[in-house]
Amino acid sequence: MEPFDGFDPAERAVLERGRAWIREHESELLEFLTDLVSRPSVTGREGIHDDPESVVGSLYATLAERTDRAILDVQRVPDDDRGPRENCYAVLEGATDEVFVCTSHTDTVAPGDETDWPGNDPYDASPGTVRRIEPGTIELSVDGRVERRSIRDAYDRVWDRRDATERDVLVGRGTYDNKASVACLVGALLGLEYALEQEDRRLGGTLVHGHLVGEEIAQVGAKAMVGRGDRAGWFPERFPDPEGAAVVMDGSYGFVPAVGHRGLAWVTLRAEGESTHASTPHLGTNAVLETAKGLAAVEDASFREAIASPFVDDTLLGELTVAAGTTIVGGDVRRDRNGTLARAGVNAVPDWCETTFDVRFPRWETYPDDPDAIRTHFEETIEAHVEAQTGDVAVTATVDPDEYFPPVALAGSREAAREHPLVERAIDAARSTVGYDPGVAVAPGVTDAASIYSATRLPTIVEYGPAGAFSHEPLEFVERESVLDGAAAMLELTIRQLGVA
Repeated sequence: MEPFDGFDPAERAVLERGRAWIREHESELLEFLTDLVSRPSVTGREGIHDDPESVVGSLYATLAERTDRAILDVQRVPDDDRGPRENCYAVLEGATDEVFVCTSHTDTVAPGDETDWPGNDPYDASPGTVRRIEPGTIELSVDGRVERRSIRDAYDRVWDRRDATERDVLVGRGTYDNKASVACLVGALLGLEYALEQEDRRLGGTLVHGHLVGEEIAQVGAKAMVGRGDRAGWFPERFPDPEGAAVVMDGSYGFVPAVGHRGLAWVTLRAEGESTHASTPHLGTNAVLETAKGLAAVEDASFREAIASPFVDDTLLGELTVAAGTTIVGGDVRRDRNGTLARAGVNAVPDWCETTFDVRFPRWETYPDDPDAIRTHFEETIEAHVEAQTGDVAVTATVDPDEYFPPVALAGSREAAREHPLVERAIDAARSTVGYDPGVAVAPGVTDAASIYSATRLPTIVEYGPAGAFSHEPLEFVERESVLDGAAAMLELTIRQLGVA
């Protein structure tokens, strides 16, 4: 597919050489992805650059061996009880202070039951095929088994836009979410370096690739990168007043730029009652029962109006939603490592209860300013609502800052977002790579963009990446061809965004 017009001769020469390098190194890039998948990296176990067995170690070693111009760096992020871990950065300096930030994440969710995966091995990037058999339904064939599954509308629309009805895939934990995006960025960087060297050119601005840990839990890597909260930031130390744009590389069903997502707050509600023997429940205050009264009233219109009051009618991101009681526990209940429950308090009225609310929310009047005021609003509103429904219990609602992620939006509507220069360039890069207009989307979940945009205020595409499906599920897969297309699309998008000097 020939690239679209709009390039000067120097840009076109770099683009063509870079795309040719990616085609010539197809097998190496896919082998690199397979290697990344083979290294388990459930959040907390991503590793460090000098541990060659870890996914971060493999990534860093590949960059150190293959890059010539990029400056490599690592950043230790707060450890958890599973070991040390690091963000990995590659910076290709350009002719101006304009910056283009592209990120991926190196962690995955847990694989679940290993027998659900081909060969009982979730880390073996097994080859297979995916076929769209009817709108909304695909058939995945791998390791002698055939699975028919429904797919999300965004992926279904991509099948509508292309001629192929079948694609080769790789199946394994992390293939789609998100190690294919890591491979796309590495391929784009190596192809770009080669092309610039051959043409004796440099980028018109500075390219920053950040491969971040901990996206799946609390976005610790992104927060460390940008210095959100009390974290020392790698990015603001080097780019204190940035001008440019950002793209969060994540599976987006085939380079459909996601132009925003709602925010997310996990609210923990704790109720304290009074315990007594279960034979005389009237002598105590049942914290679980009182909490249940508050949960049951979440459907009331008064609660809906109260919790939604600060938010605008957001055409792009949609309405606020509240999933109440996503977890609940109370009394003397314990669960061991195998998931077995031990109920020591079956004959006592529970004197405590904790439950959680998952709140997804659009923009507010002063967005993106005053995000802490919104967090406080959730605490106060939920606390007051439950208190109004319950008896003699002490109720406290809290939102941990690590479990609060503001929304991101590039414009007021999809139509306006499509006209944003960054989005236009992303669409053009996809169109000239895969041969169809990908359109735009709003991401269903929260990505590292929540931390990156809130700290940098750079215009940010919240998802842009290869095609695949079943992230966080068994049989997660990515389309093989889409990995190579991703490297080419990111190379082209970088040239469109920064130019060549």
